[in-house]
Amino acid sequence: MPYTVFISLGISAVLLILSLLFRLAGKFRLTLPLLYFLLAATVLNPWAAAHETLAFAILFCLLALSVISWLFSLRNALRDRKYYKALEEDMSWQVRRARSNGISMDSVYFDSAGNMRYKDTKEIVD
Repeated sequence: MPYTVFISLGISAVLLILSLLFRLAGKFRLTLPLLYFLLAATVLNPWAAAHETLAFAILFCLLALSVISWLFSLRNALRDRKYYKALEEDMSWQVRRARSNGISMDSVYFDSAGNMRYKDTKEIVD
């Protein structure tokens, strides 16, 4: 009886750890390298031992692809941040210009392209 309890707790602990590892790997886009590492350490262990250099090369290539993915995401985030900052500056300039021309802010809105339009006629504010 105590052996089955310990085995059950051990299996539960291993599954919990694997669940946490895959959750973290998903957040950091390391699911494929983790899956390959686990396969190479268990099922493919004889092959990985016989072809150690190739096994490590595959693992490092998978890690390099993850890093490249991070770099593309960083580039896109920086580009989006720059775009939204420029859009915000343009919108604040339009608001200042409209206020200086005596246009009430209750009578205008911004469309999805960032243009200030009149609410009633939907024309762009000049």
